[in-house]
Amino acid sequence: MKVEIYTKDLCIWCDRAKGLLNAHSIDFNEIDLSDDDKRTKFYENIGNNVKTVPQIFIDGQRVGGYQDLRAWLDA
Repeated sequence: MKVEIYTKDLCIWCDRAKGLLNAHSIDFNEIDLSDDDKRTKFYENIGNNVKTVPQIFIDGQRVGGYQDLRAWLDA
């Protein structure tokens, strides 16, 4: 399983999502979007009116944010 998590500095939901992945012993690649321009471009590329981090992708499919990750892990 390949997990990517897009985050930014000082984001409590990003920290919680990473903690949740760690608690489930799931390795992940973190991509830092603390730069505003980089993050804006990322949001534009995703579409669907996404304007928040974290954004979690599992095997190339967007799961969503923290709450979506919790639901995915509980399924």
